[in-house]
Amino acid sequence: MRHANVIMLGLLSGCCGNDAPNWIPLEPVLLEDGTTEIELLDLITDDKGTPVFFAEGTDDVLAEISGTTLRITPQPEWEGEATVLLTATDGCDNEAIAELPVQHGSVFDPAACSVGLTYEAVGSPDSVAVAGSFNDWDADAHRMTDNGDGTWSIDLDLDPGSYAYKFVEINEARFDDAQEWACDPEADYIQCDAGYREPWDWGWTHECAPNNGSCNSLLIVEACDVPKLAVTDLDIDRAGDRVTITVEATPGAAEIVTATALLDGAEVDAGWDGSRFSTTLEGLADGRHTLRFQVVGADGVESEETYVPIWTDDWQWEEATLYFAFVDRFANGDTSIDTSEGATAETGGYLGGDFEGLIQTLPYLDDLGVDVIWLSNAQDNTEGGWEGDCGKTYAGYHAYWPDDPYGVEEHFGSEDDLHRLIDAAHARGMRVIMDWVANHVHETHPYFQEHPEWFNSQAVCKDEVYGEQNWNRIPESCWFAPYLPDIDYGQPEPLTLMVDDALWWAKTYELDGFRVDAVKHMPHAVAWNLASAIHDEIEHRDAGGDELFWTVGETFDGYDPIKAYIGENQLVGQFDFPLYFALRSTFISGETDLPSLMSTVYTSEAIWGDALMSNFLGNHDVMRWMSEAAEGYQYVCPDNDTVRIAGVPTDPFLYARMNMAWTWVFTQRAVPLIYYGDEIGLPGYTDPDNRQPMWWYTGGDLAGVDSVDALASRVDGNQAWVLGTVAGLSRARKEHPSMRTGATVTWWEEPDVYAYARAHEGDYMLAVYNRSFEDRSLDNGLSFAGLPADGTYTDVVTGETFQASGDFIEVWMPANTARVLAYTP
Repeated sequence: MRHANVIMLGLLSGCCGNDAPNWIPLEPVLLEDGTTEIELLDLITDDKGTPVFFAEGTDDVLAEISGTTLRITPQPEWEGEATVLLTATDGCDNEAIAELPVQHGSVFDPAACSVGLTYEAVGSPDSVAVAGSFNDWDADAHRMTDNGDGTWSIDLDLDPGSYAYKFVEINEARFDDAQEWACDPEADYIQCDAGYREPWDWGWTHECAPNNGSCNSLLIVEACDVPKLAVTDLDIDRAGDRVTITVEATPGAAEIVTATALLDGAEVDAGWDGSRFSTTLEGLADGRHTLRFQVVGADGVESEETYVPIWTDDWQWEEATLYFAFVDRFANGDTSIDTSEGATAETGGYLGGDFEGLIQTLPYLDDLGVDVIWLSNAQDNTEGGWEGDCGKTYAGYHAYWPDDPYGVEEHFGSEDDLHRLIDAAHARGMRVIMDWVANHVHETHPYFQEHPEWFNSQAVCKDEVYGEQNWNRIPESCWFAPYLPDIDYGQPEPLTLMVDDALWWAKTYELDGFRVDAVKHMPHAVAWNLASAIHDEIEHRDAGGDELFWTVGETFDGYDPIKAYIGENQLVGQFDFPLYFALRSTFISGETDLPSLMSTVYTSEAIWGDALMSNFLGNHDVMRWMSEAAEGYQYVCPDNDTVRIAGVPTDPFLYARMNMAWTWVFTQRAVPLIYYGDEIGLPGYTDPDNRQPMWWYTGGDLAGVDSVDALASRVDGNQAWVLGTVAGLSRARKEHPSMRTGATVTWWEEPDVYAYARAHEGDYMLAVYNRSFEDRSLDNGLSFAGLPADGTYTDVVTGETFQASGDFIEVWMPANTARVLAYTP
């Protein structure tokens, strides 16, 4: 139990002496809704008569003195903890000051909790200890009990919090390596000390063999006075439109008196029997549903809400088309919130895109075939303009400068606007993922302001030390900018807090996944603990849950660094940068031929395994595809002064090649990503010009455009051509699983003319490319590639048909074109 701090101030006053009044240890006071009265003479001893009392409250608590009575009144609707400062002055002017903790609502001072740990020894130690941040890593402080079966156990009394720890196998008779340290193989969470791996070592694994240099295990102790809920059984029957669920309750300090279950915000009977919820909910409509459970003890203490998201449709992530709706630049639906932050770069400030604009363009995205929307980080960003490249200042329009852990960016809209956007997307069967920015915060963020010790010492990433930039020298601790403090994830407190914050956003706004920013710049413990928290608190895998929460990472690098962060205990997938560069080399520069591009695909598939990756032609960190194709790589400000604006290329050849690249992307296993505007070949040099507003090229703002045809009528012919190609491919990919799964067989192979076939459960596809500058007629057999020998093959974009007969087909391929032919019996 926490006691008040008591500070004695003895003031010498003549013959009175300097013995100040004496406050007794002050226990926290639980305030009532009205005014709580406390007799102060009961809290103090003084032999010089009755002291004079003074009380100082806070903004949340009003404190008044009436004689020797303290009257404390909490502000309406306030819940939390506060401190009232009390002063007692005796007749000799001696003062004693005390801090009286007060609490109101469902806040209490948690007692230490007993936590049990068990370890199965690898060797035959004389004894085993547990050492960690709770005992200054002292292997002698907490020896474990030998259970006689090779296991050792201990109960620890710990205050709520996060603690790094390891087990220590001790051999008393040995002088060399008498202690062997091992992480806990049963622990779901980990913590990695600084220097746990070399920056260039991408072979990191977390294995708990003794003395293998693994990361520490992380013990998260919850307040034991709080009631708890746990999903113990979960069966989602999508074919039957029902879900069966059991949620077990454990009381806190008092018996449970209230239990609530909500389905999509409405209270339902979930079979509460006093200790558990157990129910089958039937007749659920196809789509997104959310179950929330909570219990309350007789002392008013609430459990954390248990959150269970469910989709009852038959959609699979593998059939997804992902669209990055870069919020500030996509569509402006509410001009009343358009404000500037004073950035000097022309495209470096807020330009007006918002959640309302996205809501109004959902019909267009739906028609485009999009079923997963990637949102910019919705967290509130810092205000003002901040120094950046090209000698200009920039605002946080990109949403990577968070300064409020739970606030919504006001330039994008309100909390209600964000809820409306996600609800509207869900109503169309669309999933919504959001950028998770966890590598850093802005210097104005309360975490940095209140806990600067949680951050690494400043070392800006682009600065050099002995000729090597910090990007590569210290990738996990360098600062992206002098005003972006880098979080020290070697400390348990910020590590746990940041993951908790991520889940708060996922649960509060009912997200379906995260795009994880700057993966390689954070220790592996971040991705590991995020995955564990998602498994436990969103997917409920141990209870039978199978609703995937997609985490897709950004590791702007090659195969080894990308692979290092993928796996069951890390990210579900990442963006395939090696294939991205190969696509540009094939369809922009022409340096890579088509068979070599397919070799890159095979390499990627072998390395990524079952990971759910994403392929792309562009993103907000690279030069726009169309501008690089037209002009070659162009830095946005070569003179480091003027921020240039790329114009729209007019050569149809460039758009033809982009169509070929899109065809390749949409006929691979990984999820295709459309970076906003790439569906029309939006131009742009490097950042920030690669983030031009969509409405510059769509005949006005996109808000209200409700179909692909409507947008096509507002852009030029080349852009409409690409738009039609992307829409046709995206729609077809959902209808034809062979475009995304099944064994790939080469059907035609030349450096500039290439085709591959794929079959899956009665669905058949043939993708054909002619990168040459001559029209070609390709005739070949079909059955050798697993394709039906007779029937019609239809171009999924143009609708052209080609007849197969007697195990033979002839396909006409104009120069610089690609086709996807789907089989029709």
